[in-house]
Parts: sequence; structure tokens; C-alpha cells
Amino acid sequence: MKVVCLLGSPRENGNSATVARHFLHHAEKFGAQTESFFLNGLNIKGCQACNLCKTKYESCVLNDGLAPALEATFHADIVVMASPVYYGDVSAQLKAFIDRTYSFLVPDYIAKAQPSRLTERKKLVFILTQGHRDPDWFADILPRYQDLFHWTGFATTHPIRVVDVYQPGDVDKRPDVFEKTAALAEKWLAGENA
Repeated sequence: MKVVCLLGSPRENGNSATVARHFLHHAEKFGAQTESFFLNGLNIKGCQACNLCKTKYESCVLNDGLAPALEATFHADIVVMASPVYYGDVSAQLKAFIDRTYSFLVPDYIAKAQPSRLTERKKLVFILTQGHRDPDWFADILPRYQDLFHWTGFATTHPIRVVDVYQPGDVDKRPDVFEKTAALAEKWLAGENA
């Protein structure tokens, strides 16, 4: 079982990264092989809308820091995407990665019953942390991305949304978040070793 994690915060040890690493730690307890990509540390470009992944190639042709992350994600069993909420959306770093998963779609994907190049649908943990304490604010992020993720080839999008964690380290005071994260890792991975 391979778990790939995309860390979208510019803070390597920010709240969203802390939650993601907790999931990875528990996944490893159940024998998963894990790999993380700190997106802010990579030399990355956004999608160039060149459409070469739909005409001449079956993957993104950009050879930058996201290329290994896309390749690892393509072959993963479970994917973790973690981001703080910035100005009502995921971080620019994670958005660049999400845009580049456009390469996972086949040519003429709009008309296809199976639009994804992924051979099997992957489980997705979607971690969002926000400083704003009102849970109604930014609650639209997951619904906006969920259909897109399914279309791209993810079977299940499981959200872990943490509200009112403004300062770095605030999530450490939230044992409920870590319990939920550990329970999800056990649910998805314990059966693999049984």
C-alpha cells in the first residue's frame, strides 16, 4: 500500500502539514509505504494549457519539480492533499498541483464514460485548515473540488477540515483532530494487513 502526500502550505511544519504527517505516521503503523512532497520547496510551474497530454503524450510534459509528485500520485493507492485556506481556497502551491492532474485525463475526456487514465480509483484525504473560526466560511471548498477529484480518478474524497487554527501550532491543541485522523488511517489500512 503506497500513500503519497502533497503538502500545500508554505510552512513546512504548519497546521495542515502537522495533520497530514499524523495520518502518514498511522498509515506507516499499518505497513504503508509513504512519500511526501513539500510543494513550496519545489521549482514548479502551473499548467501551460499546451494540451500535449491530450495529443502526443500520456502524461504532463513539463519537467519541473512537480513531475516526480505527479508520477508518485499516479501510482499511489491513497493520496493526501493538505492545505491551509488562503483567500477562500487552497494554497497556490496545491492549486498548481491540482491543475497539473489535468494530465490524468484521457483525450476527449468530456465525452468518455471513463475519463481518467488512472487504472484504479484512489482514496483521497483532503485536509484543510483555516484560521477563521466560523465553520460556515470557506465550507464551499470541498464541494467545489469533490466532483473534480472524482472525475480525475479519485474514488472517495474524505475531508479533514480544521477550523479556528490561526497560529502555527494551534492544531496541536486539538486532540479530536488527531483522533479522527488516526481513525481514518486505521479504517483504510488495517484491513490491508488482516
